[in-house]
Parts: sequence; C-alpha cells; structure tokens
Amino acid sequence: MRAIATNRSILHFLEHLEASEAALAADPETAELAAPFAESIQDFEGVFRKERAARRDVVRSQAVLNVADAGLDIDTTAFGGIAFVEAGQDRRSPEFRQYFPVAPSQLIRWNLRKQCEHTVHVLVPALSKVAKTSPLKPFAAKLKTRAETALDAMDKRAKAKAALSHVGLEVEEWKEGVNRLRLSTYAELLKIAAEKKYPKSYADAFFMAESRADTATSDESAEPSTPAAPTGAPTA
Repeated sequence: MRAIATNRSILHFLEHLEASEAALAADPETAELAAPFAESIQDFEGVFRKERAARRDVVRSQAVLNVADAGLDIDTTAFGGIAFVEAGQDRRSPEFRQYFPVAPSQLIRWNLRKQCEHTVHVLVPALSKVAKTSPLKPFAAKLKTRAETALDAMDKRAKAKAALSHVGLEVEEWKEGVNRLRLSTYAELLKIAAEKKYPKSYADAFFMAESRADTATSDESAEPSTPAAPTGAPTA
C-alpha cells in the first residue's frame, strides 16, 4: 500500500477514504479504526467547499477581466483610427505620436497593466487638452473608464488567485493528513495480521487498489491547476 500522490484530485483522495472507512467498519476486528476515516471524510466537505468557491472566483474574475480587456482594445482601436485621420494620416507626426508611440494594433498587445497605465497617464491627459468640438474628445471619458475598469478587474483577479493559493495549502495539508492516516492504519492492520497469523494481504484488503492508470501522473487525473486565461487573454 503506497501513499497517494498529492497531485491527485481531492475527490480521488475522498474515494480512497470512503473505501477504507467502509472496509474497516465492516470487520469487527477493525471497526474502531474506521472512526478517523469518517472524521477525515467530514473534514473533506469543508475543504472541498472552500476550494470550489476559490476556483469559481478565479474563473469568474478572469471572465470579467477578459471582457474589460476586449472593451479597452475596441475603444483604443477606434480612437486610433480617428486620431490617424486627425493627424493627416501621418503616424510619425507629433499629433499622432503624443497618443501612440507605437501603432494602435501594437499597443493593444502590450501587457494589459502597461496598456492601462498608458491610457490613464498618457492618452487621457492628452485628450483633456483637445477642443470640445474635436471628434477625439468623447474618447477621454470612455478610455478612462475602460482602463480603470480593467485595472480593477486585474486587482480582483489577483485577490482571487491569492485566495485560491491559500486554499491550495489547506487542501495539501488535508491530503497529507489522509496519507498519514492510511499509512498508520496500514501499520496497525499489519500488527493485527501478525497477531492473528493472517497473511499480509489481509492489511491490503482494507485499501482501494490503485490501477496502473491511477498511479501514473496525467493531466486528467491530477489536481487541476489554477484556472488559466484563455489564449490571447490579458496578463497583469
């Protein structure tokens, strides 16, 4: 009987706990060993709820950030098109360069936080100086709102990821506790087997067998990693 790899999912650990608790409770000679397994199963409920809630918050905060990023890119591109016309279609002119040190299509591929900071500290102040009748003027408030919304979304995602990381430590500790329980119980069962002159296989019977597929590390069986941004999605 081996320790369960801690990269396995929390549900995989639960299945092993359930199997051993049922097996131990079914034999009068081992029934008293089942209680710690039942307690660990109860602890699972709280740990799982925390992990599920933390993962949900990361996924939802990433989704909100994706939309904020897309909105900023759309308005930045639209602004760039009008600014290009207003600058006499000369991308090297000072009029255009005051907004875009690079082409708008390049700017929206910047690190999102850098793009937002450029918007807030360069574009918006420059737009505050243009005439009210300028077709560029409406973009001042629009881009400011877009950038601030994206920055706020990034901060919320960062908090969600930090919370998930903290919960991940709790999950890791719970898994380690399960492994310690299983190993110590196995040792107790070996003692019983020796005293009763049972074969060593007696102790193995109380633990769910790990198939070769179970013991192999795979993306499908391992604990999911922190939810990642979709391809092309923003990074802080």
